[in-house]
Amino acid sequence: MPQDSTYNTLHPKDTSFVIHSEEAWQQLPDSVRAGFDSIAYEQEQNSERTISTTSKEEFAEPTGFQTAMFLGLFISIFIIFRRFNKNRHLYDAEQSFSASNAMSESAPLHYPGHQLKFSNEELHTICNKYNSYYQKLSVENKQKFLSRLKQFIHRKQFYIYAPKGYKEMPVLISAAAIQITFGLEEFMLPYFNNIIIHPDAYLADNPLRVLMGNVQGTSITLSWKHFLDDYLNPNDGKNVGLHEMAHALQVQYLFTKRRRMNDFKQDFEHYDRVDDEVLQEKFEANGLFDKYALKDKNELWASSVELFFERPADLKLDYPELYDSIMLVLNQDPIQML
Repeated sequence: MPQDSTYNTLHPKDTSFVIHSEEAWQQLPDSVRAGFDSIAYEQEQNSERTISTTSKEEFAEPTGFQTAMFLGLFISIFIIFRRFNKNRHLYDAEQSFSASNAMSESAPLHYPGHQLKFSNEELHTICNKYNSYYQKLSVENKQKFLSRLKQFIHRKQFYIYAPKGYKEMPVLISAAAIQITFGLEEFMLPYFNNIIIHPDAYLADNPLRVLMGNVQGTSITLSWKHFLDDYLNPNDGKNVGLHEMAHALQVQYLFTKRRRMNDFKQDFEHYDRVDDEVLQEKFEANGLFDKYALKDKNELWASSVELFFERPADLKLDYPELYDSIMLVLNQDPIQML
């Protein structure tokens, strides 16, 4: 690492961070630093250093002629999709919220969160219909959940790449953030200003890949189709919303607050020691963790959070120490809600 006077930008899969000093680097958890140990730095003209890795839910990267063919096919499909689905809903939502700006081919619909005036009744109806976590909360905790949800929505900017935006979109995606942070005092994820929503899997560049969700810069981006499908199937251990919120939570507490120790960081370091055993053993036979989850420590964290909420009993049975360590980090126990 360079001297304190040099700024360094790290790009681990989904986002980027600035490391100001050797001391700040040493304060990062082992799981974060481990992701860069085998990756070469690329010195840039502005004295910043960039590290790049892959992203969540990506397909094989096309090259050369395959890239051109892929882009041509993608553009053709996109044009057909826009032409024949211009007036179709993304799913059967009860009510859409009005859009003041027209949808263009390139610009998304923009909804400032402070302009979305959802009542508690609306929020309750949506969450109670689609979010199984919310359904299991006590009356008192449901009120706490809704209060946090309104605050979270108020502080975010929502961008929707679709002809219409539906109120379920900002509500349910924000509810995923409230779910994962429900046991923590700080829940706003203030580093992330933007929530970006695509109707389906979307194309990302540098490198070229198709994604269901990712966290980059100050934005959390999700495929609405995959997000909703995962919440409609709450027991399969797969939830792209929780997965990306787990990455965002990691960024919020480990990078943006790296200059001071916090409870999350201390608890995460305990989890960090436990997850080493899972990666070393490469347990795949029981089917809980797939190859993607086991490829590095950051993906193991996000995948473990998915299992923690969707298959808590199975995770605790097969990996009791891992389950307990996540319970400590998030300060909640889904098994007590069963």
